[in-house]
Amino acid sequence: MASFGPTGLPNSEHQRHTNKATVIFSYTCVGLTGTALFSVLFFFCYQIRNRAPVAAAGAETGRRRTVDIAKLPEFAYTHSARHSGKEGGGEGTQCSVCLGTVLAGEMVRLLPLCKHLYHVECIDMWLASHDTCPLCRAEVEPQPPEEDDGQPEVTTELPV
Repeated sequence: MASFGPTGLPNSEHQRHTNKATVIFSYTCVGLTGTALFSVLFFFCYQIRNRAPVAAAGAETGRRRTVDIAKLPEFAYTHSARHSGKEGGGEGTQCSVCLGTVLAGEMVRLLPLCKHLYHVECIDMWLASHDTCPLCRAEVEPQPPEEDDGQPEVTTELPV
């Protein structure tokens, strides 16, 4: 009869060879699994560490105001609406959010306190998650409506 197993090795040597191969295979599998788990754990900790300062910065202020965008002035840009602080030629002013040129006829918003001008789409998207001007970081607060209580205005000027 023909034998299909190893014929040249005695039983004890064959057992030792099989045990050695099994141990090497086991250590290799444990090493690869450990490396994979370490990599996943490292990536997870790296992501958590990088997100923490952003969450802490928002919590540090202790407030989250939302800007009522509807109260901010919106109008079609004309060359006469150009920001008074800028001098020089050109077709229009620049939107600091998208870095595109604001051309005549485009809808823009003017922030009331700092007087910076932006495309409506750009500044609305910015103000959805921020309450400051993207250029100077001034708080964006719409101008309060002027109250007319019916009383005459008091002046401190003396007649001449």
